[in-house]
Amino acid sequence: MINNFKNLILSALFAALISVGTFIKIPTPLLPITLQTLFIILAGLILGSKFGAISVSIYVLLGLSGVPVFTQGGGVNYILNPTFGYILSFIPGAYLAGYIREKFGAKFLTCTFAGILAIILIYAVGIPYYYLVARFYLNNVIAAKTILTVFILMPLPGDIISCVIAGLLE
Repeated sequence: MINNFKNLILSALFAALISVGTFIKIPTPLLPITLQTLFIILAGLILGSKFGAISVSIYVLLGLSGVPVFTQGGGVNYILNPTFGYILSFIPGAYLAGYIREKFGAKFLTCTFAGILAIILIYAVGIPYYYLVARFYLNNVIAAKTILTVFILMPLPGDIISCVIAGLLE
């Protein structure tokens, strides 16, 4: 009972860290690079799969309830924001990072690899969601070259650095 309470408190603290990480950003066209990724991966690695996913879920629920913790605000209507796919994919991303750490240990390379797999999952959900909402809801066509450049090549170095830092901190 006490251990679960401790884990819930830590989950709430990570939800707060993710919220703060949202506003520490490097501006880029269309998709800002933030410290969210670092804190999401750390949540999974430190808290484990279950409580890592819970901490990110708390963050998502806070944002959907109207607390402006997302990069462009909050509220239920944020579901129609093209970047919401990334936010939604943070939950399984944290779970995946925690699961890999639980299965294979807390070695630096394992944790870094877990973070990279979580990033791949986040991109795999976030990019198509962004494209579909931009194309069919906002009526904004995005070229394949733009998707490759803005949504993969630009954030990838920062995300890999976040994975390495998370691997070192774990």
